[in-house]
Amino acid sequence: MEYYDSEMKRIGDYIKVKRYGKKIRKRDTSKKTKAERQVEIMKVERDSGLSTIEKMIKIAILKNNGAKEREYSMKEKREPKARKLTMKEKETFGDLMDMNFMLGDKYVTLTYAKENVSLEQASRDFDNWIKRMRDKYSDFKYLAVRSFQNRGTVHFHVLINIPDIPTGELRNGVFQDIWGHGIVNVKNIYSPQFIDKYARLKNYLIKNLFEFKADKRSFGKRLYLQSSNLEKPKIIKGNYTEIMESLKNLEGNLKKVDGYKITVDFLNYIQSTTFKIMWFKNEN
Repeated sequence: MEYYDSEMKRIGDYIKVKRYGKKIRKRDTSKKTKAERQVEIMKVERDSGLSTIEKMIKIAILKNNGAKEREYSMKEKREPKARKLTMKEKETFGDLMDMNFMLGDKYVTLTYAKENVSLEQASRDFDNWIKRMRDKYSDFKYLAVRSFQNRGTVHFHVLINIPDIPTGELRNGVFQDIWGHGIVNVKNIYSPQFIDKYARLKNYLIKNLFEFKADKRSFGKRLYLQSSNLEKPKIIKGNYTEIMESLKNLEGNLKKVDGYKITVDFLNYIQSTTFKIMWFKNEN
């Protein structure tokens, strides 16, 4: 069984290395998905070279492969619990933001004029807005969070990578008409800092995620909305010493720009270090 005690991911000119106080067993990727198991079961059923007993045994093994998965799923449905934003969810959202949006992209807030708009209705309105936006501005990436206002209405905070929207369309209401349900506020993304403690916009959106997930109205709903064309960072898992040694092979110098260490019960601790690649030119 393979284990790892560190993870490394690169986002642009930044590299983040996380070290754990305990070794973690790598997930068994040999387990088949539900669809794969069903295909295997059909093959077994059609195999004329197997006896009835042999077929029953093989099918039982394949079905048992997904038993824990089904049991967990049913338990979750029977016993819904208050949802809290996890560290993993926070990091995943932050990575999507860092990988896909940059200075000059747009930060859009969509609001409703009417009150008490349900999440279901808001989701339909958002999907229709995306379709109309793409009809006018072609394809683009988006990442959106939802918030509940005190009056019971949902509003959206959306990142989109449409760099150039004519100023006239913002002033004459064209952009607002595409939404059609209330006020639309558009800003250029300002200072998209990778380092969390300086990233005002990222921290604000994560705060909205925290509040959204804690609200009982969000139970069973997606935490955030995203386009299918978002890039995700590649994560390398391995031995801490080996990972740090591999960083020496980079063409640029590494400068530590952030770091923290927190105590975690099941891992003893998590130590995170962020480096910035300081590029230099070879002088020959």
